Amino acid sequence: MKKLFIIVLLLTVTKANINAQEIYDYLLDKSEQVINNPQSNNFDLKVAQFKATAMRYFRRNIILQEGSISSTWLDEQALALNEFITNFLVELSQNSNGSDDARKKIIMRYCEASANHTLFKNVDKEEAESFISDKGGYTPFCLNTNWVKALAESKDKKKE
Repeated sequence: MKKLFIIVLLLTVTKANINAQEIYDYLLDKSEQVINNPQSNNFDLKVAQFKATAMRYFRRNIILQEGSISSTWLDEQALALNEFITNFLVELSQNSNGSDDARKKIIMRYCEASANHTLFKNVDKEEAESFISDKGGYTPFCLNTNWVKALAESKDKKKE
């Protein structure tokens, strides 16, 4: 829990010192550092793999479908993805002693938020849903997600 809190704090503080067009690159680089570090634990590795895969996925697909890409849009999606995953993991860790039903509700809220906000049409469904069926994963979300909208929904439904 302390490690997760420190990571969130560092990302928040660091975020303020980064130019907008550098956020995507920064978050992707941080994920790749975890992936390439042989001392990374399985949990950190799986989360970093999801983040890196999701960021590459939405960058590749926006270029394929739109032909160009806005660095602002890319940064907004990357930042929302990072916050979405962080919020999800923090909520789960805060409810680690809670009932299975309470934990399932948290997981379902985030899974539904991801599934409710598809970003691209005509994509490879198997690729887009590859992390949903990953039994050993910690991030059961669809890659084809508008992370800004999914983040907003996850926050709104938490208030309910």
